[in-house]
Amino acid sequence: MNKNVFSKAAITGIAVIIISLWMMIVGKVNTEGIWMPEGLKVPILALEFALSSKEMSRIVVSISPESNARIVAGTQIDMLFLIAYNLFLFFVLRSIYKITNLLQYKWLALLPFVVMVADAAENYQLFMALASFKYSITLLKVATWVKWLGLAASFTAIGRFLITTGRYYDKVLALSTYITLPLGIWAMFAHNGINEVFAMLFYLLFPLMVIYTWFSGVKLKES
Repeated sequence: MNKNVFSKAAITGIAVIIISLWMMIVGKVNTEGIWMPEGLKVPILALEFALSSKEMSRIVVSISPESNARIVAGTQIDMLFLIAYNLFLFFVLRSIYKITNLLQYKWLALLPFVVMVADAAENYQLFMALASFKYSITLLKVATWVKWLGLAASFTAIGRFLITTGRYYDKVLALSTYITLPLGIWAMFAHNGINEVFAMLFYLLFPLMVIYTWFSGVKLKES
């Protein structure tokens, strides 16, 4: 009997989509009156990419109590989302290892767990900042970039496999993943709209990757 090698990823992918939509709805805020650095328009991303405690404080004090509560609620849901999307990436990378038997993918499958820890650490610092408690801007910055660049590396690794399959959809998806790492490195040294372009790219890549896991056509014989 043949089985979709990406079946676990496909099922997890549904949870990724549902939780992300839930988080976007609950965490949606009115940005009017919220101070953000030039080029940044999404409050949660402005907080994640804050360069200093002074900048963070300026953003936080400009957020109304209602918007603050919404951002906190969205970040709480993100604690569930980070488990779902990293399990999804783990299953995808693990499946590629089963297909290719390339040892590098066996080790790359561990990368999502690093991203998971970094995302959780980032969220904790954001919770503290939004509650006006003591937080570490240094830890926030490190966690943020480990998360985003870890995501970029994970998608790039998947893209390396997709480019070999020969299908048009796979090649387009692969080329999209190749953009993430250089764009992420650029975003590290920027502090403007490029940070949001980089982050938003993953909101496009995740549903495209979920679609791939459902319709890849790659089958393995069950032993």
